[in-house]
Amino acid sequence: MNYEVRGARGDESVISLTGALIVAGDDLHVVTGAALTLQGERILSIGAAPAGVRQVDLAGKLICPMFVDAHTHVGDTGAKELGVGLSHAAAVIPPDGVKHRFLRSVAPDLLTEMMRIGLVDMLQCGVVACGDFREQGLAGVAALRKAAAGLPIHAVILGRMDEDVDYADMENQAHRLLEEADGLGVRDVEAYPAALLARLRRQYPDKLFAVHAAESAAAQAASLQATARTQVARVLDWHPDLLVHLVHATSDDLARIAAQGVYGVACVRSNGMLGVGFPDLARWREIGVRFALGTDNMMFVAPDMLREMDFASRLGRGLAHDPTAIDHHTLLRAATIEGARALKLEAHIGSLAPGKEASFLVFDLERPHLRYLHDPISAIVHRVSLADIASIYVRGAPLQAWFEKSSDAEMQRLAEKSRFHA
Repeated sequence: MNYEVRGARGDESVISLTGALIVAGDDLHVVTGAALTLQGERILSIGAAPAGVRQVDLAGKLICPMFVDAHTHVGDTGAKELGVGLSHAAAVIPPDGVKHRFLRSVAPDLLTEMMRIGLVDMLQCGVVACGDFREQGLAGVAALRKAAAGLPIHAVILGRMDEDVDYADMENQAHRLLEEADGLGVRDVEAYPAALLARLRRQYPDKLFAVHAAESAAAQAASLQATARTQVARVLDWHPDLLVHLVHATSDDLARIAAQGVYGVACVRSNGMLGVGFPDLARWREIGVRFALGTDNMMFVAPDMLREMDFASRLGRGLAHDPTAIDHHTLLRAATIEGARALKLEAHIGSLAPGKEASFLVFDLERPHLRYLHDPISAIVHRVSLADIASIYVRGAPLQAWFEKSSDAEMQRLAEKSRFHA
């Protein structure tokens, strides 16, 4: 891969990183003997280093795009480990699940502070974007926007209306939400009238519509008993963009999802923690469902996409009793470019290519457990950990530089404690 470079000589904003292996392009192929050249916040080229620009030697390193966490609940950052060991319903279903009782108990300013810490946690885990199902209506959307202010993270906010109000109030809330948020994050097919969601989908074609579906066996069984249709079949009527979980989706469900080009989002560690089962990712792949990965509730799962990919890979192969059932390239794409596509951010992030954000991780291949590796993509999915990150660049600058320039005292404290260096 090489691209013509113009206007780079003498430009102090241009820097070439040389000597590293580079996971490049939307197909995530490994490039050797090339320089990753940055100009300000963007990637200028991948190929020969332009003459006359500053170079930084990264020999012994591996450069990978930052991750996209396609399904999160940042609001419960402050509830870590609450609800562990409880049923799915007792832990996260409103109005009386532990999560929702916690959200009601926390003052708004403190909740915003907690969410900001959650977003910083994501950045330090190498996550540059998240698709967040945000509770608490308009106030919740505003709180997450405030929490994300000044942080170099794409927080895609999917708001939700109250569920226990009449149709007119629900519709009014929906319009106000969709003027402010990036889309809707629907808790369950039973939460809102299908006719309302179908109309909103037509009225707001550029917004992102996402829904939890077939997460638990109980929810799927209730849908079949009440309507003789699966949850997936019902939500596909209003043409959402994303279906999250799909643990109990049938083969017919998956075929319909693939045919409509809807994205699935798998959250395997969270599903395991809540005891609802696991999505059959090998089957998703076989049927042709395009999918991304998410980490789901911060209260249960750290936003560590390295652990998510590793667990998903081993789980998928083990459940299928077939080591070829799913491959590491598919999973790295699910954590990067496919997540970006699912959240409609692929023009900016998800892969390393000229014109895109210069947001990437630098792994240290000199660590003993990474020496002698034969497949860098497999190493990212199965072997590396957060401890192997030598540095994180976000929009062309080291992550700690973003903290250092912040006027936020908490960000200054984090900068001092940061273990990442340029």
